[in-house]
Amino acid sequence: MRWLTMGLLVVATACGSGDGDDASEADIGRKPPSGPAAEAEPQGPPPMSDEQLRERPWEVVSSKGETYLANVFYADPIENEQVMPWMIDGRAVIDRLVYPTLGNPNLYVKDDASDELTMVLRMEPNAIEHLNPKIAAGDGRSPAALTLDQSDESGIAFFLVARSARARGESGAAMTTGAGVHRIVPKAMLVNAEPDDMPASLKARKTIRFVFDRAAMAHVPAGLYDARFEVRKEGLVFANVFEWQYNAVRVFDRALEEYTALNVTDTQVSVGDIYKNLTADKLDDFVDGVNANVDPAVKSAAFITFNGDLHNGGSPGTIRQAAVANTYNAEAKRILGALKRLNLPIFLTAGNHDGYVALGHVPSAVARADAAVGTTLKKVVEQQNNLAWPDFSWDTYQAFLTKTDAQRDGLRRDVVTGAFERRSGDAYGASFSEVPRADRNMVLYDGLYQWQKTYGPLYTSWTFGKNRYLSMNSYELRQHRRTGWGMYTVNYGGAIGQTQMAWLDRELGRSQRAGEDVTLLLHHDPRGGHKGADLGYYFPLIRYQSVQQSTINYLFDEIFTPAVCKQDWVTLSVNQRDSCLHDGLQEWMAPDEDFDRQGAGFYMSGIELLTRVAKYPQVRTLLLGHAHFNSLEVMQQGDTLVPNRVQLDANGASARSDRIEALETANPVRRFAWQSALAPAPRVPGVPMDAAGDVPLDRRSFDDNIAKLDAMLMNATAGKMRTLDAPAGKSRELAIIRLTSAADLTSQKYGSDKMFGWSVLHVTRQAAGVPRINRLTYMIHRGTDAFEKITTVDVDRTKRLDVRGPENPVDALFDW
Repeated sequence: MRWLTMGLLVVATACGSGDGDDASEADIGRKPPSGPAAEAEPQGPPPMSDEQLRERPWEVVSSKGETYLANVFYADPIENEQVMPWMIDGRAVIDRLVYPTLGNPNLYVKDDASDELTMVLRMEPNAIEHLNPKIAAGDGRSPAALTLDQSDESGIAFFLVARSARARGESGAAMTTGAGVHRIVPKAMLVNAEPDDMPASLKARKTIRFVFDRAAMAHVPAGLYDARFEVRKEGLVFANVFEWQYNAVRVFDRALEEYTALNVTDTQVSVGDIYKNLTADKLDDFVDGVNANVDPAVKSAAFITFNGDLHNGGSPGTIRQAAVANTYNAEAKRILGALKRLNLPIFLTAGNHDGYVALGHVPSAVARADAAVGTTLKKVVEQQNNLAWPDFSWDTYQAFLTKTDAQRDGLRRDVVTGAFERRSGDAYGASFSEVPRADRNMVLYDGLYQWQKTYGPLYTSWTFGKNRYLSMNSYELRQHRRTGWGMYTVNYGGAIGQTQMAWLDRELGRSQRAGEDVTLLLHHDPRGGHKGADLGYYFPLIRYQSVQQSTINYLFDEIFTPAVCKQDWVTLSVNQRDSCLHDGLQEWMAPDEDFDRQGAGFYMSGIELLTRVAKYPQVRTLLLGHAHFNSLEVMQQGDTLVPNRVQLDANGASARSDRIEALETANPVRRFAWQSALAPAPRVPGVPMDAAGDVPLDRRSFDDNIAKLDAMLMNATAGKMRTLDAPAGKSRELAIIRLTSAADLTSQKYGSDKMFGWSVLHVTRQAAGVPRINRLTYMIHRGTDAFEKITTVDVDRTKRLDVRGPENPVDALFDW
């Protein structure tokens, strides 16, 4: 309990069923878009051309226009170089079989004659040399046909494995068909083009897609399956080339346009002593509770959506070197063990807690405490197997740490993840620019690498019925902007880079052509501010320096002071303290002034995203997480969505300054970064830089930042659509749905009970419109594996609904 009182001072750093043998839910699925787009909804911008919408050489796009993979290289070793291992129990969870995966599954409908199951491998050429591969001549842009000399004894074999046969699917032995094991044979094999401008480092493996049509899938019963492939030679698995992905394929018999889906978010799984029972144990409760639920709306749900913060990236007490260095890997092991038990497929969306980075600069107070028990970072690293940095040596790593000691967020590089600077473009030469390894940050870990090696890509899309779902990575800050120590960091609001934004344009163009309703899933609210207030306030990006010694002292010595809440912290519960600290929660970030200059102004990702939502009328729903509460807001055509200046919820200049200072300094780690930027103390030889005490900050600096932000907003919104648009004579609305945490980390109440749990999304048709999320059922946690249905709320899309007010049924249900 000593950790419990103090650790939470700094927590504000962020924020088919069953086996294939069971066909009881076989009547739900996806119907391909057909007929004129006018059947769906009025369309806004001019249609995009085939050339604009075509698949890029690094993508895999389905015949229905879904982006299975926006970057086929996401799991390659070169895109995930860090010091600490990302293997789990000695296995690279995602290595060659990059689609489908646990967090990016495939939904296949048997009665849809045009549907296809696709599996994608990233394969070394020498793994299939014995099969005499031949690639047909192509146009240098499109995938080309592949032929192999195959037999039952030698070739590439694919299997769908039901839960009841999972142990066989995990084996290193060659598989045979039997109960729960179905071998499927592709109708086509295609190899992605490798044009001359493709970086040589990405050619170490081939991208091969295997397409299974209706005939190939005819013998597979409806249900949920693991996917497995193996390369065979003379009846044996060749060179240990095999892989499986849990819960990667769901097969449906029939397609319905009205269905239910489940939503869970902000599980924030931690394995630290303080948070494990509040987070990891609650994820187990969710899995077991959903699996046991007999309500048809739950049992027959088509899939599960997730809105970010799967991980916590540590816990308040996770500050020692060994614990911090192993945090993401240990959390991933626990998460994988839970999610693979689900009876439904789950589409995972990343949040800020999923993507924190540590370079390895140990806070001085932590280093001293660890030294007393004989622990050093060198010892922690050298105890690991399967280090993920190529040809790692401690001397090289120590040289990097020395080089970056003065600026502990590391080298400023235009890199989000991996080895490349990315740009929007339709060719490798325009979109991929490799940064030499010696010029990149040699990170101890990056949470997004653990994500990519365990669950799947960082953004993707899928269709179901008449709906298109876009899972976006709203924590797409550059790697050095995500640095910290454990869960203690300074920048944790939203951002989306220009490459992902260009991908979104293509997705919206495809949905426009297909007449699909669009739901955007993302962790953060692109309107900025926090908790639906202070819209247009985009938090400036600042440089992480360290976790100040005074903050570490709170953790070690049980000292704490009121930081945000007015009440004495002694009187507050764990969750109340957590809520107070989350009062400084960042929603969206301002531009990166080092890299986001655009003409006379800046690329502002929140504005860019909102303008697209405003002008594409088929975007009708935003599903958000991050803030740990349930809320509902409905905007109507003509309502202003895109802010062109900061709208602080405060009256008077003094109150305005107070509010900004509170927003910016509630998190003590961010306050120390501000202090280092605005009132830097001279370095004293022999004195750690993080030993400096608090100094007063000039509040005028925060006021100046508001003026600068207003100017950025005016420039970024000039000439752009700011209100919800629709063609003349047609209606348009936008539902903004925020859902509470599945972890016991919320201050929202239902009556006297904490409101954490999950939700049911009811996709139904209203009048003659396209089915969309029109009802919400809220489930509250009631104990181990136990949840209670509170009620089902109608999402009335015909009228404006403010997030607060007596007419809002969600606001009436919950206190927050």
